[in-house]
Amino acid sequence: MKYITSILVFLLVIISACDPPIDVSRPGDKLSGYVTHIDSILYMNGGYYSISIYNADSTNPFNRVPVRTDSLNLTRRDWLFETPFTMEGVPSGRYYIAATWSTYPKIPNEIPLVLGTHGCDTNSNCSNHKMVVYPNHEGKFRNLFAWTDPAKRLY
Repeated sequence: MKYITSILVFLLVIISACDPPIDVSRPGDKLSGYVTHIDSILYMNGGYYSISIYNADSTNPFNRVPVRTDSLNLTRRDWLFETPFTMEGVPSGRYYIAATWSTYPKIPNEIPLVLGTHGCDTNSNCSNHKMVVYPNHEGKFRNLFAWTDPAKRLY
């Protein structure tokens, strides 16, 4: 009986080692990074700062309604606003990421003002926006620079 118990325990250890547990907070559907706003005056009337993801497979993606938009709570660091963001549950697809300004109260099907994009930051003449594919198992931060002034919008 002692040998049978030992063999069963050994088999259980071998079987459990074959399939590691799935981490529920894996980086596959999580978008994280920092938005650094390069000017220091906040505009708080009529809107709020946000992070948006746009479908990279559409034409003129930044002139369309984003797939998803989450608000940002800007954090001052020295003379700039450097704000961490995390967007969980990003659906499978190919995306462009932008720091945006959304109106408040929220308007259905609103196209927010783009203040900076991942890969081009605040360069309005840039067309080499970095595309991010999800699920994303790299787990890298996606950092970008943006304006705080909505009048300096890119799109």
